[in-house]
Amino acid sequence: MALAKRRKLTDGMDPHALGEATGQLVHLFGGLGGVAPTVEGADEVAEQPYRDFLEALGVAVYTTDAAGQLTYFNDAAATFWGRRPELGELWCGSWRLFWSDGRPLPHDECPMAIALKENRPVRGYEAIAERPDGSRVSFVPYPTPLRDANGELVGAVNVLVDVTERKRAEEALRATAEALHASSAVKDEFLGLVSHELRTPVTTIFGNARLLRERGDELGEAQRHSMIVDIAEDSDRLLSIVENLLLLTKLGSGSPVDLEPQVLAHVVRKSVASFQRRHSGRAIKLTVEPRHLIVETDRTYLELLLENLLSNAVKYSPASSEIEVLVHQQDDEARVVVLDRGIGLGDTDPERLFAAFFRTEEAKRYTSGIGVGLAVCRRMLEVQGGRIWAKARDGGGSEFGFALPLSEPTEPAGHRPD
Repeated sequence: MALAKRRKLTDGMDPHALGEATGQLVHLFGGLGGVAPTVEGADEVAEQPYRDFLEALGVAVYTTDAAGQLTYFNDAAATFWGRRPELGELWCGSWRLFWSDGRPLPHDECPMAIALKENRPVRGYEAIAERPDGSRVSFVPYPTPLRDANGELVGAVNVLVDVTERKRAEEALRATAEALHASSAVKDEFLGLVSHELRTPVTTIFGNARLLRERGDELGEAQRHSMIVDIAEDSDRLLSIVENLLLLTKLGSGSPVDLEPQVLAHVVRKSVASFQRRHSGRAIKLTVEPRHLIVETDRTYLELLLENLLSNAVKYSPASSEIEVLVHQQDDEARVVVLDRGIGLGDTDPERLFAAFFRTEEAKRYTSGIGVGLAVCRRMLEVQGGRIWAKARDGGGSEFGFALPLSEPTEPAGHRPD
């Protein structure tokens, strides 16, 4: 070791104080021979073993004199600081210091400064050091005063323990715990919501079916018809809830989707006709232009998309108002738009409507539901390379639409099988 480096600790110190400080360092780190060295030969003999020991520790260690000026630091400290400070710098070699909560920490208020000013070991602090390159490291310091044989303060030694990875692990653990707590709360809310939404139609179906079985002959034709209609409507509602929940789970698992060329107008027309038969009292107008738009899609998904959008239009608009369905081409997309004159979107961000289990306050007042239909629609379109949107309609009501990329037909559109 070069003489200049060996004397980092000794420069500027009284020889007697040096011997005492060296002895305390040896004792502090477990002893390297059991006794404090004498002043004679301290540079060349006694100092070398503990310096080698400090370098081999792999932990940042540095010393100062009684005034707080740096007298020595090992390579681990230079790595910790991201710089090699000049001997004589005050308190420590950190470029900048911060408290663990991010507040700036002046160097003259750091734990090493406290240890020297108050002549006592300082424990229980945690801080952050910023390097010249901007990176930061969390650490726990262990500054300890060094005294001579008469108990006079001659300097201090500080050990800096890097706790950055521990802090990251703690933050990750905390975030995981919070996520689990939130997940549990969402699960509880979901179970309560689903149980309510499933119980309602099941109760109606069970009650009406039981009355028809036990007293059907005693009921008038009109009453029986009304009960049968209630059973059919609530069965349809129950089936829709179950299908959407199952599909949401399937889509979330990443199951592959089989895409096939479909004539969009043909599928939309059949879906609208089927929906119209089940909602015969509702006016639905279908406009298709052009007629032969070919898209790569899963036909079941496409039919369920339309079912969900039409069901929403029926639920959230007056029975006397007309629902419009438009099929058209724009650029390289085939688009389907469902228009209603219902409650509209209000001040709600349209993007929130597609989050699972989200429902606006107005929607909750208007009718029951669990808020999965639109979330399912978005997921079905995402796996098919499509997109979905919602916006307020001029004059009141809503526009919900989706788009799929156009595909070149593999055979004449009129020859496609159903």
